[in-house]
Amino acid sequence: MRLADFFEITSISGHINEETLYNNQKELRHYSYNKEMAQDPFIHLIAAGSFSFTSTCAFLLQTIPCYHFFYIYEGIVEILVDGETYTGQPGHLLFLSPTDQLEYHIKSGRCRFFQAALCGAPLNTYHQLLPNDIIYSKANSGASCLPDCIGHLLHHVPYNSEIDTIMFSKWSNDIFTELCVYATDSTRLRNQIPSYMLEMKELFDNEFQEPYTLEDLEHRFDKSRYRLCREFSQYFGKSPIQYLNHRRIQEAKVLLLSTNMAIHEVGSSVGIDNTNHFINLFKKETGATPLVFKQEAPVSISELHYPCAPDVHQQ
Repeated sequence: MRLADFFEITSISGHINEETLYNNQKELRHYSYNKEMAQDPFIHLIAAGSFSFTSTCAFLLQTIPCYHFFYIYEGIVEILVDGETYTGQPGHLLFLSPTDQLEYHIKSGRCRFFQAALCGAPLNTYHQLLPNDIIYSKANSGASCLPDCIGHLLHHVPYNSEIDTIMFSKWSNDIFTELCVYATDSTRLRNQIPSYMLEMKELFDNEFQEPYTLEDLEHRFDKSRYRLCREFSQYFGKSPIQYLNHRRIQEAKVLLLSTNMAIHEVGSSVGIDNTNHFINLFKKETGATPLVFKQEAPVSISELHYPCAPDVHQQ
């Protein structure tokens, strides 16, 4: 049987037609495979491709038993493996243990992600060291090799010769080694974050629509505004007002794509009463005005389910 026959997409439910299934199946490139590769000292690429959807749906992917590596570009996808559910959001890396069947639930109106099927002995060690879900933040990666290595992986090596196998294994090892360091540093950093900083961030995440001033925050946390701003930027990569505005714009996207609220109503709902200020902030954050963003939605608003996914550090 051809290797491609081991990677088959089957629709379960939702707005997914045969053409969409065919196009996504076609995007999945297949390479050579034999069972001995699982114990090989090199990491091997078995299959890789980008999946793209414009509406909520669910489908199955039948594969050979192998590790699965995901990078989520946009949208939200839930992946069920052996009774466990893993949620991928923009910027997430998922690294899932060997399985021969994955069940996907596309939870947002538009969703796009990269997936690679991998095998090789080093992956067993990496999987023991890494969490299944890593939120990788470029802002906190420093002089990281990870973006370049992922770029090589995302754009596929030729993989036609022994040197291709060696180079791919090198890039993969670089990626997983970097992720081990990054995950360890993120956990250590989070354990070092003062409780009042975590409380402040949680306040912005859950009560973003409330009006806040630096004076209010000073009184609430009994710390100077300068200290609060300095430490918040240190731990979360943005100043308090930048983080709060980012959180508000994320929620505004949800409302624009899932309701028929007017622009000024959306702004007020997320805590920005001045409509012009809201439009300017939205454009600065997304590159488009709220109206253009809404008009360019890939499917009708009534079909969209677009849960919010705040862009934060390791959870």
